[in-house]
Amino acid sequence: MKFLQTIVLTLIAMLSRPAAAEPMTIDNVTIVDVADGTRAHNQSISFDGDRIIAIGRSPLGGPGRRVDGTGLFVLPGLWDMHVHSHRERRWTYHYPLFRAFGITGVRDAGTHLGSGLAHRAQATVDPLAPRVIWGSPIVDGAPPVNNFGLSAEDETSARILVRELHGLGFDFLKVYDRLSPEAYYGLTSEARRLGMPVEGHVPLALSPDHVVASGQRLIDHLTLIAEGCSPRTLSVIHAKNAENPRESDGLSILMTNEVASAMADFDIRICKPLFDRLARKRVWQVPTFVQLEAFVSPTAPPDWQVRRDYVSPGLRADWESSVKEADPAALANGRKILDIQLSMLKPMADAGVPILAGTDSSSEMWVFAGFSLHRELELFVEAGLSPLQAIRTATLNPRVYAGHDRGKPLIRPGERADLVLFAADPTADIGGLATIRGVVARGLYHDRASLDALLVDAKRRAKTAGH
Repeated sequence: MKFLQTIVLTLIAMLSRPAAAEPMTIDNVTIVDVADGTRAHNQSISFDGDRIIAIGRSPLGGPGRRVDGTGLFVLPGLWDMHVHSHRERRWTYHYPLFRAFGITGVRDAGTHLGSGLAHRAQATVDPLAPRVIWGSPIVDGAPPVNNFGLSAEDETSARILVRELHGLGFDFLKVYDRLSPEAYYGLTSEARRLGMPVEGHVPLALSPDHVVASGQRLIDHLTLIAEGCSPRTLSVIHAKNAENPRESDGLSILMTNEVASAMADFDIRICKPLFDRLARKRVWQVPTFVQLEAFVSPTAPPDWQVRRDYVSPGLRADWESSVKEADPAALANGRKILDIQLSMLKPMADAGVPILAGTDSSSEMWVFAGFSLHRELELFVEAGLSPLQAIRTATLNPRVYAGHDRGKPLIRPGERADLVLFAADPTADIGGLATIRGVVARGLYHDRASLDALLVDAKRRAKTAGH
């Protein structure tokens, strides 16, 4: 029996490692331009290494292996713009799951300082690693909400932290719930001086308008956006935070009866002035609806038994325990907040607020790397975006956020060969996300068999990971 198990594991490992990078051409595909939804039929795409070298009508001459993509739609690789994959060995099973679900890039929104520094080097050479935008460790008040956070207790300590994190080369500074106004303004002032973007939560002692005025580039989880539309609700949150700022966290406060009562007569129309300000300042929003949807669920979601092995055993045990201990009243309040947040998405997009898709894949309950980005995009469509608008939040918008010229196609010679092949076009029907037939990333082509092997390998890796 052990001999057979060894053979099976060896075969899985072989299948989950695609052939080394080689020149390749995929023929007879339809290329979808995610900027405008137009389609170019009967096309060939050649790539060598991680760059597209030629595109033209099939058949296109060129060296290397050829793959017949008849009937397939090619889109740019997907991005998950809020993960925490680089601590407790989560990367070991997140990486194959990302690749299997067509995710070729992620924004890591904070990890332990040592883990972040170590994995920045590793992620450049691991063939399964996505491209990573690296957030600093979370900078919070004292004590920080998360065990991987750093504390800025006043303006002086805040400025010192920014200088250190900037010197370590992180792509942005991640701010969090418990920061005092003094510390927050010290952080943002020093970050502006150094040219380091500030992203993250709206601190509970402040408001969305405060962070917009301070130049914060991105707000995660729509923190205090709905609540910030109403001065009365915001005053309730400030009062709850002031009761014990050393114990406050945003999600717990939002699920209290006091906040739920203040939000009972919420009217989306009062948010228009705030949405206009967010649009004018181009403050990106990463809603992570899938994280809140899962957190406020009173029971494990129906697909839990199917996916349960895609996280570590320790994390699975934590989730099962949390469900048993959850307060039903708080969960009900949380579901009301989720409904309000979902109702905000289309009006925000219509106002010109830039949106990015992210999941909070980490230790968050029922949030599975890979799977959950597809669910987030489904939620965007349920909330009123068109399938094409939803797909842009995980393809075009992340590249624009990172500095790409919006007027230039993502699939063209010279661009990254980060591609996903679908049997059905998800820009026409978001259900097409479930029809991935191939992925190109880091110069490697994964067919469906290779992607299936990655899913099996992710389960194997999860068994030996930490939390």
